[in-house]
Amino acid sequence: MLNHHAVVGLLQLAIAGLVLVPRLSLAAAAGLFTLYAIGVARFGLFYMVDYLFFLGLTAYVALAQPMLRRFRFAAWRTSILTASLSLSLMWTAVEKFLFPQWTIAVLLHHPGITAGYPFPTVTTIAGFVEFSLSFYLLAGRAILVRVAAVLLAGVFVIAMPEFGMVDVVGHIPVLIILVATLLHGETNLQRKFRGSAAGPARSGLRVAASYVATLFVLMLLYYGLHAGSVWLGGKPVRASQPAPAAAVTDKPPAEALKRSGTDPL
Repeated sequence: MLNHHAVVGLLQLAIAGLVLVPRLSLAAAAGLFTLYAIGVARFGLFYMVDYLFFLGLTAYVALAQPMLRRFRFAAWRTSILTASLSLSLMWTAVEKFLFPQWTIAVLLHHPGITAGYPFPTVTTIAGFVEFSLSFYLLAGRAILVRVAAVLLAGVFVIAMPEFGMVDVVGHIPVLIILVATLLHGETNLQRKFRGSAAGPARSGLRVAASYVATLFVLMLLYYGLHAGSVWLGGKPVRASQPAPAAAVTDKPPAEALKRSGTDPL
């Protein structure tokens, strides 16, 4: 009898074959949505928001169906794909602001990527850079969209040797979407997001206001979904969680690791 992992593996293999046949795009999209639904059922909605880009891939593949291409909304398939990745990456960036100890726990095992800077500082900078570049995938003009895609792809590629093959495989879909964004450039959604304000000053103010509003809304949603996830798990809801021992120090990473008792040497 097939176990859960075997079923998921067979479903993934079937999807890989279905996407090669345009007329079977809807079936491939149904398979992608099923994979996402399995993830939600196993891990909860809060933990699967990181992977919203799978829903974007689902819509992108579905709209490749020949009978759907004649409809106007089919022209938005790249917009949906880019927006889903943008939201996924902004979501993980917000995590670094609200729960920096989660990122610091990872840095404890990979201190080399901090270049000697304190863990809290690196976490805040990483969150700001990731959020800003991801936001410009959603709202930037053609050149900014491409610059953001290149820089984000560079970050993922640079991290691969440090984090290993699991990181490589896990980020392949992200890199594919970034390449598609780089090739396509500005989309309908990005033009709608910026609005039709005349002149660079008004357009800039609109984008700046959207940046702050997006950050605020995502923070509220993150806190809300996290609280709901904890509450459904039968645990008390707390605004913060204990940080690793090295998370509260301003010492360089090597000294911080010694204080935490995890010095690899």
